[in-house]
Amino acid sequence: MTFFNSIKLLGSNWEKVLKLFLYYLIVWGITICLLLPVFFEFSDIISSNIKSTDVVASYTTVFSANFGSYLNSLLLLVYKVFLDCVAANLGLVIYGLIVLFIIMPFLLNIGKYVTCDMLYGYMASKSHVGFFSSLFKTLNKSLLFSLFKTLYSLLFLALTTYLVFVIGFINDSFFQTYFLALCEIILLVVLFTLNKVTTTGWAPAVIVFGCSVFAGYVRGTKVVVRRFWRTLLVGLLIFLIFFLVTFIAGVYSLVVTVPIVAALLCMYDMTTFFTSQGMRFYVNNSTILTPKKLEEVDNINKARYII
Repeated sequence: MTFFNSIKLLGSNWEKVLKLFLYYLIVWGITICLLLPVFFEFSDIISSNIKSTDVVASYTTVFSANFGSYLNSLLLLVYKVFLDCVAANLGLVIYGLIVLFIIMPFLLNIGKYVTCDMLYGYMASKSHVGFFSSLFKTLNKSLLFSLFKTLYSLLFLALTTYLVFVIGFINDSFFQTYFLALCEIILLVVLFTLNKVTTTGWAPAVIVFGCSVFAGYVRGTKVVVRRFWRTLLVGLLIFLIFFLVTFIAGVYSLVVTVPIVAALLCMYDMTTFFTSQGMRFYVNNSTILTPKKLEEVDNINKARYII
C-alpha cells in the first residue's frame, strides 16, 4: 500500500515534480558548463576514438541479437577513451570526475531534500510551500545532508561503475548475446536499490524531527529496519522499471525519467516514514490516511477512557 500511496501522492503533487525537473535542468546546465574545459581538452581524443569504431548506435536495438556485443564494444570504447584522456591530462580527468560524481550529486541531493521538505508540509497539513522558499529555509540542513549523502553514495557509485565494466568486458559471444544486458540491468537495479534502501528514512527523519543530520540517519535507519523487505521490494520494482525504460528508450529518455523517478522516490521516502511512525497524512486534497499503528494507539486510548 505504501507504494500505491506514493503514486497517489505523485499524482496530486505534479507541480513539485515540475519544480524538481526544472531544478535538475539547472543543475545539469551548471554541470555542462563546469565540464566545458574537459570537452574542449579531450574533444579530439573522443572524436578520433568514435571515428575508429562503428559502435555508435541506438539503444532501441536492445531486442536485437547483436545488442550484447554492441554493449560490450561500447564499454570498451568508453574505457579506451578514459585511458587516453588520463594519459593526456590526468589532472583534468580528476577534475571531471569530481564534477560528475561529487559536485553534481551534491547539488541534486539538495533538490531532493527540498522536495521532501515541501512534501512534509503538504502531507502534514496540506500546505503548499514554494521550491525556492523551502530551499532558502532549509539551506543550513540541506547543505550538510547533501554533503554527507553524496560522500556516502560515492562508494556505491564507484562499486557500480567497476562491476558494470567488469561484467561488460566478459569476452564470450554466448554470454554477450543472451546474458550481458540482463546481468547489467540486474546489477544496476540491485546496487541502486541497496543504496536507496539504506538512506530511505534519512531526509524525512531530519525534516520531521528537526534533528541533526547524524541523528536523522540513525532514526531513519530504524524506519528501514521496521519495513526492510517492503522497502527493498519497492526499490527493486522502481529501479527495474527505470533501467528497463532507459535500455529500451535510450539515454535521451533520462532527461525525463530521472527527475520523475527522483520525485517518486522522495514521495516514497516520506510515505514510508509517515507510515512507520504512525503519522496521519494527506495523499491528495480530499484523502487523509491513518496508518494502522496510530489507529491501534487511538483504540487503546478510547478503551482507557471507557474503563
